[in-house]
Amino acid sequence: MSQSRKQLQAKRLAAFEEVVKHYEAALLRYVARLVNNSDITQDIVQNTFIRLFRKWQDEMAVSANISSWLYRVAHNCAIDYIRKETRRRELHEKHAKERPTFAPPDRGKGFRITEAAAQASEALQMLSEREQQLVVLKVYEEKSYKEISEITDLSVSNVGYILHHAMKKMATHLKSAKTI
Repeated sequence: MSQSRKQLQAKRLAAFEEVVKHYEAALLRYVARLVNNSDITQDIVQNTFIRLFRKWQDEMAVSANISSWLYRVAHNCAIDYIRKETRRRELHEKHAKERPTFAPPDRGKGFRITEAAAQASEALQMLSEREQQLVVLKVYEEKSYKEISEITDLSVSNVGYILHHAMKKMATHLKSAKTI
């Protein structure tokens, strides 16, 4: 292998490592909120980066294009996993219609989830799968409507419509929880 080819590979690998370093934590958070399984989350994010390394032909650098692409691939992989698990669960456990509850990771002795955060999480679980995905992207991942549109393959106006109604549902649920 020629010296210049080795240098190009080393440069590409360094750029790839920088992209992984920049986006890994955010993708892990996003996928974890979708699939509620830390092992599967890590697999999905790892596969997302493997696909990036194999597919990306342009110069690899932290950018909006790579961000949208990574979120879209991670989103699609997570949705594929969710669909596969749903079908499997329906076949093997017809009587169990509820999704398993998500146990957040242990963050140490001093970490406490506030009552408001617990109520917001409960309200989020009341939404449909699509609504949950959009709320997570908007609220937790702080994505714009345009970015959410690119990730989910919905129109920007559809994203806004779904988010508006999802937030209204959550607000109604939170208000009813306070009156009880």
